[in-house]
Amino acid sequence: MKILVLTSTFSRWKDDTEPKFVDNLCQYLSHDNEVHVIAPHAPGIPRQEQMDDIQVFRFKYCLEKWQTLAYNGGILPSLKQNRMRALLIPFFLLSQCYLMLKLMREHHYDIVHAHWIIPQGLAAVLTRIFAPTGSSLVMTSHGGDLFALNGKLLTLLKKWATSNADQLTVVSSTMKTIAVDLQLKEEPQITVIPMGMDSQRMFRPPTAGTLRQGLLFVGRLVEKKGIEHLIAAMPIVLKMHPDQQLTIVGDGPLNDSLRELCQSYGIAEHVVFTGAVPNQSIPAYLQRSAITIFPSIVAKNGDQEGTPVAVMEALACECATIVSDYPGARDIIQEGENGLLVEQKAPDQIATAISYLLNNPDMRIKLGAAGRKTVQRDYDWSVVSAKFLTVFETLRSSDQRKT
Repeated sequence: MKILVLTSTFSRWKDDTEPKFVDNLCQYLSHDNEVHVIAPHAPGIPRQEQMDDIQVFRFKYCLEKWQTLAYNGGILPSLKQNRMRALLIPFFLLSQCYLMLKLMREHHYDIVHAHWIIPQGLAAVLTRIFAPTGSSLVMTSHGGDLFALNGKLLTLLKKWATSNADQLTVVSSTMKTIAVDLQLKEEPQITVIPMGMDSQRMFRPPTAGTLRQGLLFVGRLVEKKGIEHLIAAMPIVLKMHPDQQLTIVGDGPLNDSLRELCQSYGIAEHVVFTGAVPNQSIPAYLQRSAITIFPSIVAKNGDQEGTPVAVMEALACECATIVSDYPGARDIIQEGENGLLVEQKAPDQIATAISYLLNNPDMRIKLGAAGRKTVQRDYDWSVVSAKFLTVFETLRSSDQRKT
């Protein structure tokens, strides 16, 4: 099977710190299929290259130094940081369409897989109008495009794009309910398939005798991650456990303001900001930490997590995990069984949960072991990629019957 993947997030180089969930899915799909990827260009990288078994094509949408819409936190945070970047959107969309049109004329793809309804799904539909090759179109919503891109025009664009797709996948059960309510697609044409992680080779429990200590957050430093509420919990935690240290792994537009917040609380010496780190370094942080905390929230613009990959990775490393209670988290976390849930924006509850786990090492071990079983069963890439292949094969078989 020949698959064309459209995405706005993809590794730019070997040790890139960008999220790798699209990369990883493509790698698994490429085991028995030919996979091509269209992604945005960025300064200093080639327009076309082979990355393992994947052929990557990148579209330029402006002068290199002004190609700032994608990467480094994602498109929505980039626009929030500088609204003038919205002027890049038409060029981004048209350049993506042009490259897709070129490739679809050169290759016969069985499947076009667009990650995010807007802009990739929209670009795919526009391109199919001019290059009706017969490829089936699958769109995947990761959350931000469904929750945050609101308003009459954007909702109409989402409806038009998804109505012209053969299948819509979403990464959480709550997202499916919302997609049905918005009439983006009929319920049978919406499939819940989360992103995944590698629990077999990369995200594994620590070796015997590894000392696990300290608190950890891993993720982009953006509003929906709710990191300020974890920082607000730290003064309470330190009153009960004065030797604790919080490590924040990741970078983003809130980096400076979060550092200032630590200073204002007088806890700067207890909080370490590592900045962005290569993806292959993240397991070591998880394996050494006693507790990971993911205090995500629903942002002011409605944006929120889908099904959080970082939570899966922590569970795979058997790290006791505290997660704020939002819809996407409930697909993974069963309260008290494989993790702890706390209310959103509730520093007191975060502090109480941290103190409880610090005082109960047996509970940390129990939650960690149960968490790993959960992700091995439901979220390993071998499981997730097989679900996508089932969708793709069903569509291809349907197309062949029609032919």
